[in-house]
Amino acid sequence: MLHDDVMLHVSAGPPVLLPRDVAHFTGRADLLDQVFSGLVVVHGPAGVGKSALAVRAAWRHRERFPDGILYADLRESTRPGAILEDFLRWLGCPAQAVPASEGQRQRLLRTYTANRRVLVVLDDATDESQVRPLLTSCPTVITSRSALGGLTGAVRLPLGVLDDDEARDLLVKLIGEERADDGGVRELMRFCGGLPIALRIAGSRLATRPGWTPGYLAGLLEDERGRLDRLHSGDQTVRSVYAVGYEGLPTPARRMVRLLGALSAPDVADWAAQVFGDQADALVDAGLLEAHTVDVAGQVRHRMHDLTRLYARERLVEEEGVHAVREALARLQAVVIARVQASRFPLVSGEPTMRSFVTRDIKESVEWLVAERAFLAALVGDLYGAGLDEGAWRLAHLLGPFLERRRFLDDWRPVAETGLAAARRTGDARAEALLLRDQGDLCRAEGRWAEALDLLTRALGAFTSLGTSGGKEAAQVRRRIGQVHLEQGRLDEAERQLTSSLHAFSGGRVGAEAQQALGAVLRRADRPDEAADRLAAAAGLFDALGDRHRHADTLLELAAARLAQRRVPDARDCAQRARSIAVRLGDRLLDAHALLALARVNRAEGDRDAARKLAEDAFKIFDGVADEPGRATALDLLAALV
Repeated sequence: MLHDDVMLHVSAGPPVLLPRDVAHFTGRADLLDQVFSGLVVVHGPAGVGKSALAVRAAWRHRERFPDGILYADLRESTRPGAILEDFLRWLGCPAQAVPASEGQRQRLLRTYTANRRVLVVLDDATDESQVRPLLTSCPTVITSRSALGGLTGAVRLPLGVLDDDEARDLLVKLIGEERADDGGVRELMRFCGGLPIALRIAGSRLATRPGWTPGYLAGLLEDERGRLDRLHSGDQTVRSVYAVGYEGLPTPARRMVRLLGALSAPDVADWAAQVFGDQADALVDAGLLEAHTVDVAGQVRHRMHDLTRLYARERLVEEEGVHAVREALARLQAVVIARVQASRFPLVSGEPTMRSFVTRDIKESVEWLVAERAFLAALVGDLYGAGLDEGAWRLAHLLGPFLERRRFLDDWRPVAETGLAAARRTGDARAEALLLRDQGDLCRAEGRWAEALDLLTRALGAFTSLGTSGGKEAAQVRRRIGQVHLEQGRLDEAERQLTSSLHAFSGGRVGAEAQQALGAVLRRADRPDEAADRLAAAAGLFDALGDRHRHADTLLELAAARLAQRRVPDARDCAQRARSIAVRLGDRLLDAHALLALARVNRAEGDRDAARKLAEDAFKIFDGVADEPGRATALDLLAALV
């Protein structure tokens, strides 16, 4: 008693300092038993339930630690020395026996725990320096927004958001199954984005307001400008979870968080994030950004939870003004458009001088565009929303050929619509004509021939009204109109339009495209000799221009013309050259079309088994990418080979 022995205050037994177990804990069943693997770091973004997992696991396995469970909230007490003293006293060390120096306290704690079955839970660590003095030989669980990479030998358990089933289970536990039948539950889950803290707050609001339905609360959350205001219950707020990490950042990192809030894309690569600052690692450690994957182009991609993004944008407007969103996007716009031009250009030309941004070959260009597809599509909408109309329509126009070639039609549709709206808002007649043409190309890709013809006719009129300045573009539109007539079976009108386009530009890219399309018309009109001459000329032009995709397309048309001429060896040569290009490009759709061409060659040679195998391989590719026209063509060929 004279020494104020702490054990006098623990009459019920050894110390168990854990907070109260989390009510209605949901999911994470696969992780609960992994928490006790020696030194474990449970890490993840803000609000994903790291502390809840550690506390639930400790309570669940309490009997494994008969000598006590020590717990410290490192956000409340950041001085290791104070925590060491607290732990020592709970383990029975008299107050006057606690050493003065931190180093001596560390050694004494290790002595006290060496022969005891004790668990240590260190909650909400900021960095390694906070926890190193508290490490002993007994099992230790650390929760942190950072992975604490400096703690070598630690087992790391990354924690993410709840999936849809887990999110619904949590809401059901909070509000009851009968109220969860309301159709608004799914919308509520979507607005919370699987974030446990947001789901708990939403469930708590509903639990304390019996008259509210999930649909009503979802309606309140629909306006993202007030969503964070609505996500509160008593003293619990989502905003406060983010504020802890944000306020602890250095000034440059806080600015980077704010600027990233201007973007709506699901994730962002390192190169784009660095436009706003070189602080990605600091944001990851603060739980405001997550490095979640390496994409097909070999880039690290970071993602920000939707609610984090709302908080970041809120801070941007509050601290820098409403103009700051536009300025942030304008800062990114020039870099993005230049990079898209550089990566797209090798798809249509071998001219090396245009590669101002690192693309060593065409395959890297394609991989980069594939990796950035969702980011770039979202950015078109962001630019338009911020009133940066010229950047919006230019980026939409640049993306069109790539999205068409790879048949990312669901992405292309909103990009093309937004681009056209942006072009119209600028009052730029040429820009509007270009985007009308892009809309026509989209309709062609979707097989909506009547709509394609209407849009392309309007684009032709717009370019014609520009006079000589629109002459090249008008010829390109006539070529497209000719291709629409070809698909509709109007071969005479198709030939007329294509011949007109060819007369305007006998050479160069436009001339090559017209030659290719005219060759296709002549082949379908059973004029294979004329078709082969046109297609051979077009193939040579595309090869000289370095346009590998169109070169391969033309070789496939030429292979069909050679078959019609009964020049089977020449047809095989064309099909094999096209497939070689497709493989080098990594273009699976082009490869599938080349496989079909080779199948037809094998059928002409009498090898029906080989033809069937090639057609089946092509069908699998078309089926995998949901290309319905390709599937139908492959099935027709397979039926003919039965």
